[in-house]
Amino acid sequence: MARSKSVTAEEFARSLATDPGYQARMAAQAAATESLERSCADDEAGLLEELGAAGAPVTSVYDFVNAGGAPPAAIPTLLAHLRQQHHARIWEGIVRSLSVKHAHDAALLTLVELYRVEESRDRRWVLANAISSMATFAEVAHLDRINEYRPLFRQSLKHRSRPSA
Repeated sequence: MARSKSVTAEEFARSLATDPGYQARMAAQAAATESLERSCADDEAGLLEELGAAGAPVTSVYDFVNAGGAPPAAIPTLLAHLRQQHHARIWEGIVRSLSVKHAHDAALLTLVELYRVEESRDRRWVLANAISSMATFAEVAHLDRINEYRPLFRQSLKHRSRPSA
């Protein structure tokens, strides 16, 4: 079997630029991405407005995720929206925003209640991860299937046990 001639990156890019199948796939992917972004932005608009009014303005709930969690002023609004219908990505951003120790008193009970009724393994993981950021395993050891997520708690306990500088 003969080896095919190697192609430079520039030649390969030129071939993709003229490949109608590739161009159609890229256009469809771009349209799907734009549609998803629009859906999430529309879904998140009311939440962002309420967060701004509460003194925690952000352009996306994921700003809190990227900053290491929501500030105390945002927690009541996030908890209220956690019980509302939201796009799956926005819901996950809300839960991940609540993944901070200072949310323990306000959020733990709600997150535990949601964990108890959640049927999706992926969503249970997101909830367990948030719970592990604010609670010890002993506090939630009574929950069904929580032992599956015990490594999350070990990780958070290691983080908590670091001496503060």
